[in-house]
Amino acid sequence: MEDMVSIVVPTYNRRNVIERAVNSILRQTYPFFEIIIVDDGSTDGTADVIAGIQDQRIRYIPLQENQGVAHARNTGIQEAKYDYIAFLDSDDEWMPEKLELQMKKMTDPSNEFGLVYCRMGGLHRDGKRRFVCPPEEWVKEILEGDLFYPLLGQNVIGTPAMLVRRECLEQTGGFKESLHCLEDWELVLRIARKFKIGFVDRILVEVYKSEGSVSSNIPWYLITRCYMVSLYRAEFTKTGILERTKEEILKVARNNNLYEEIKELLTRDIEL
Repeated sequence: MEDMVSIVVPTYNRRNVIERAVNSILRQTYPFFEIIIVDDGSTDGTADVIAGIQDQRIRYIPLQENQGVAHARNTGIQEAKYDYIAFLDSDDEWMPEKLELQMKKMTDPSNEFGLVYCRMGGLHRDGKRRFVCPPEEWVKEILEGDLFYPLLGQNVIGTPAMLVRRECLEQTGGFKESLHCLEDWELVLRIARKFKIGFVDRILVEVYKSEGSVSSNIPWYLITRCYMVSLYRAEFTKTGILERTKEEILKVARNNNLYEEIKELLTRDIEL
């Protein structure tokens, strides 16, 4: 019997794009999965759109009120039936071979990965590439294996690119619900500390920019970066990137008129 995958799709008021996301899962060349759609309190008729998608592998879980994407993903993880868990944001899209290529790498007995990821890409309206993550000039050799210290400086693993072993999440914990930004980076660092990470060198996720996306929340971005500096101050110092990281954070803070507040926050131990 093939290994099954639980795919968690959090959504909130995305009725105009959720069907595109779900259909990109249904087109996967690896068909052994369940889809868990966690509706984080939508009020725009999202439920009606999902009801119109006929596939017995879909489970729809409506939450009574909006509690944030980290909570929605954690709800999906708790509901997951299988030993491998993947994530897709409701405004993004998978390429058809994503699961097949990642599961091939994950289940190869010569590998011991807790997480396998791939490149993500974004398109302009004219079809030209807006970005690729990790950047295409980054060679595969530095994108696989023990990645904790490389990931301290920059996260290259977006949630829609992840395929994770359930035991990996059970040992490290799920998404931190007190964060409202960069919760994927914070989780990836916890995983990278304990597990080796595998990489599929293909763009297998297309990312679309939606209005009101969490990534546009600058104050929470800055608070989360300060929290991560607080959490890993010794490790940042060990690798010699503490001052550079603080400068990066303060540059964003200065451009958003938050310099003094963030400068003070960077000196403190932060608990969330």
